[in-house]
Amino acid sequence: MNAGICAGRLRLFSRACPAALAMAACAWLAGPSSALSAEVTEAEFLVSVSDGEGNLRSVQADIVPYLPDRACFGWRLRLAGAPALVRYREVLKLPSAPDFWTGENDSYSPHRYSADRTTATTEEFAAPDKDGWISSRWCIAEGDPVGPHSIDVYVGDSHARHFAFEVKKLSD
Repeated sequence: MNAGICAGRLRLFSRACPAALAMAACAWLAGPSSALSAEVTEAEFLVSVSDGEGNLRSVQADIVPYLPDRACFGWRLRLAGAPALVRYREVLKLPSAPDFWTGENDSYSPHRYSADRTTATTEEFAAPDKDGWISSRWCIAEGDPVGPHSIDVYVGDSHARHFAFEVKKLSD
């Protein structure tokens, strides 16, 4: 399973003030903080498919086609009253272990994996865009399992959304 970072999120994060990042990190390490959470006003689960020529189409759906290196899925949350930087946790559950996880043997990876390799937990900070959106996405890789999947997203210490979806092989 490959983790992907939306280009917009990466640009916004790279522009985040280093002082704000340091303050948010210190607050996170110090313990729970209501200042690091916000109200979710909208949520979307998006499926994106590339045609292999650089064109990408994204739709709201709960079926992800098993198209390694072409199909991705992810969530977006619109936050009201969000600070410049929010802490979120994402828990991705698969029906069985994939052949590999991105960052599986990297101690600096933001992802942590369950002993049975079916669950990835990611903890990160994100800078909401000008409209209040934060997002994350994953891309299908060869050897990923098909079947029911889910993602639970927490903003600050609050459960924000549960997304249930299925990865399916296309009919021949």
